[in-house]
Amino acid sequence: MLKRFFGTNYSDAAHAVVLAMFTIGIVCSKALLSIGILLGLLNLLLEFNYKVLFNSLRSNRLFLLIAGLFFLHLLGMFWTENLLEGWDDVRMKTSLITIPLIVFAKPALIGMYRDRLLNLLLITLLLISSINTLTYFQFFGDRYYGDLRELSLFGSHIRFGILVAFGVAIAIYFGSRKCGSWSKVYWIAAFLLVAYTIFSQVFSGLLSVLIVLLLSGIFAFYKKKYNWVGIGLVTIGLFSGLAVIYYLSIPPPATNLPINMGELEIEWKHHSTYNFQGIDRKKQPIKYTLIRYLHSKNLPANRLGINKLQASDFKEIENGTADIHEKKPGFIGRLNEMRYQIHVANNPNGSTLLQRLEFWKTGWQIAQKNFIFGVGTGDIKQAFQDEYQSDNSLLLAENRLEAHNTYLTFFITFGIGGVFYFLYVLFAFAHNQLQTNQLLGIIFISLLAVSFLTEDTLETQMGISIFSYLYAIFSIPKTKSIEE
Repeated sequence: MLKRFFGTNYSDAAHAVVLAMFTIGIVCSKALLSIGILLGLLNLLLEFNYKVLFNSLRSNRLFLLIAGLFFLHLLGMFWTENLLEGWDDVRMKTSLITIPLIVFAKPALIGMYRDRLLNLLLITLLLISSINTLTYFQFFGDRYYGDLRELSLFGSHIRFGILVAFGVAIAIYFGSRKCGSWSKVYWIAAFLLVAYTIFSQVFSGLLSVLIVLLLSGIFAFYKKKYNWVGIGLVTIGLFSGLAVIYYLSIPPPATNLPINMGELEIEWKHHSTYNFQGIDRKKQPIKYTLIRYLHSKNLPANRLGINKLQASDFKEIENGTADIHEKKPGFIGRLNEMRYQIHVANNPNGSTLLQRLEFWKTGWQIAQKNFIFGVGTGDIKQAFQDEYQSDNSLLLAENRLEAHNTYLTFFITFGIGGVFYFLYVLFAFAHNQLQTNQLLGIIFISLLAVSFLTEDTLETQMGISIFSYLYAIFSIPKTKSIEE
């Protein structure tokens, strides 16, 4: 119908625009993703080619598998008690079917344009990481950062860190295949994204970069090409990983500096409006934050020590900075914080590691009680709150969150069958990528599979969109690009 107005290729052009919107949107914009979904579906409707579309989707095994995740959430509505919460979850999970449907609708276009889409993703990651960094150093605006992990301005620092690591994989992939100046450009891009990862102190981002380096190096050996690249990447990945493990295994140095709680409480009132017996902005007991901060500056935790602090120091303590080394750029500060959590901390509030251990313990208890069918699509939040209450959890009310483990979330929600189906979806995709020697697809699913261990990635709109879009993109075999 519209061909007489826009020509024979209007639909393909519109589809390419939608794919570009998805590519940019998964990095920085929910609005672009939402508009892209609406435009993509409208474009398919106006084509009036439903029979071909239906047959194409029906014969695509990977599309049926990821669409099955959406229908699993619909099925879970039959035994949920909180219907309002359940339908809200189903609404959010529609991206598991709409985005792959749009992508799979024109597989030939994906095959031709995939390299361009990956380059667009790389450019977007470089641009957004530059904006984040320049804003942090106040080239733009005067935003105050209480924590370096607030560096990500357009969404979760964890998801952005994983995407940045995937950007490193894209840069290495093209850099090792191009010649001359373009090869140098890609390697510089990889270096800049690694530097951003180190500066941002996102541990999951660092772990993701190490996975990228190891898999890229192993793949280079397997292909018996780019041997110098393979040797370098594997060496860097293994050495960095072992160095981090070794550093975290060493307990922080003990201190014999004096502590006088009475003097600290009296003097604290003269410098801060925060209650000495209360909590800081990271939900940690502020008196212990103060003691650790003083000791990290080699000062006694008494009247003499506290009176040597500057106004900026009290601001840091109120923000939850318990060690001056945490403010160091790069990963040393973050590793110092994690090392303290591993060896010393016993209060889960304010400790991301200990909080997750509490989430997982509580989640496993719920899963055991609902082993076969789970609690249903809408009941997971209430199930956690009830379990925290019955356990008299040490977590504060605002820290009593859900599993922060995607596998455990599927187990709790849908029972043992649900989590096995989810694992099969991941396995089928990974098997497909291995069969077709798709390095970037293997890296993508490896990064997400690891992130699923510590995050509820598929419980947020952006997480669902990243998973469903890249899953669909790499499920379609690459054909000769338009440049070739």
